[in-house]
Amino acid sequence: MYFHFSIFYVLLYFALGAIYPLLSQYLIEIGLNGTEIGLITATGAVVVLLAQPIWGILCDKTQKTKKILTYTIAIAAALGIVLSFFQQFYVLLFGFAVLYFFQGANGPIIDGIVLNHTAKSNFSFGDVRQWGSIGFALAVFVAGVLGEKLGLKIIFYIYSLFYIVALFLIKPLPSEKSNTKVQLTNGVKKLLKTPQYTLLLISVLFVFGPMNGHNVYFALLFKYLGGGISGVGLAFLLFAGSEAPIMKIANKITNKIGIVNTLLGATIISVLRWFWYSTGPSYQQILWLFMLQGLSVGLLIVTGAQYASKNAPDELRMTAMTLYSSLGLGLGSIISKLLGGIILDQYNILAVYRFFGYSSLIGFIPLLIIKYRYESRKSETI
Repeated sequence: MYFHFSIFYVLLYFALGAIYPLLSQYLIEIGLNGTEIGLITATGAVVVLLAQPIWGILCDKTQKTKKILTYTIAIAAALGIVLSFFQQFYVLLFGFAVLYFFQGANGPIIDGIVLNHTAKSNFSFGDVRQWGSIGFALAVFVAGVLGEKLGLKIIFYIYSLFYIVALFLIKPLPSEKSNTKVQLTNGVKKLLKTPQYTLLLISVLFVFGPMNGHNVYFALLFKYLGGGISGVGLAFLLFAGSEAPIMKIANKITNKIGIVNTLLGATIISVLRWFWYSTGPSYQQILWLFMLQGLSVGLLIVTGAQYASKNAPDELRMTAMTLYSSLGLGLGSIISKLLGGIILDQYNILAVYRFFGYSSLIGFIPLLIIKYRYESRKSETI
C-alpha cells in the first residue's frame, strides 16, 4: 500500500504544483491587478474554510470516504479545463470559488486515510507525504518550461490531466470504517475544547497562511529579483524537492527532539526565511538556499498533521483533519492572499514577504504555550 499511496500523492500534488505557483503570473498576463489576484485566491480560501469541515463530517458520518474523494477530484478536474476558456475577473472569481469547494476536500481526506493506515503499518506519514512534495516540485518545473514555450494557459490542462489519472487509483485505497457512532456536534465541541488542538489551529493559521501565500506570490518576487518564468519552475523544483528528504526523516527528528520542538524549530526557520526574502536578495541566493523550504515547510506539513491527528478522537479523525485544514490552513490562506494582494498594490512584493514574516512570528507564540504549559508535563524529549 506504500507504493500506491506514494503514486497517489505524486499525482495529486503534481496537479496542484502545475497551476498554483504560476497562477499569479497567468492572471497578470491576462490583465488582472494585485488586488484582483488576492481576491480570487482569498475567495477560494474562504470557500475551503467553509467546505472542508462539511466534507470531513460527510466522510465520518456516511463512511463513504472513497466515493466522496472520487466525486470531488472528478469535478475539480472538469472545472480546471472550463476555467482555461475565461479571462473576465468576475467569472474567474466565481469559477475558482467552485473549484476550491471540490478541490479542498482532497488533501485532508487522503491525509486522514494515510494517517489511519500508517498507525497500523511499518512506515510513517512522512515516508508517504514526501511524494506529494516530489510531485509538486516536478510539476512546477515542467509547467514553467512548458508555460514559457506554449503559454501559461497550459497549467490548467496539466492540472486536469493529473487529477483524471488520480481517479483510477482511488478504488484500491483502504476502506477503514469506525465502529463508533459519531456524535458530530459533541465531537467537534470536544475537539475545539482540547487546548493543544485549538492552539495548533491558531498557530497554523498564522504560519501556514504565508506558506500558501508564498505559492501564489513567489513568481512575482522571482521576476522582481530578475528571474524568468522557467526560473520559477527551477526554484520550485528545488524548494519542493527539498521537502521530500526532510519529510522522510521527520519521524526520526520528532523521535529525537519531540514533535512540538520540531514545530517550533521549523516555524523559526520560516520566520527568518520570509524576513530575508523581504530584504530583496538576488534570485541566485534564493536558489542556493533552497533547503530552507524543506527545513520549514517540509517539517511543518508532516508534524502539524501528526499533532492534529494525535489530539483527536479516533472516531473524529477525518473531521479533525478537515477542521485543521480549513480553520488553520484555509483561514490563514485567506488573510495572506487577500492582504498580500492589497500590500502588493500599495507597496511592492518585498512588503508582502515582510508581512509573511510578521504573521509567522505571531504563529510561533501558540506553539510556545503548547510546549511550556501542556507538553512540559509529558516529559517530552529535548
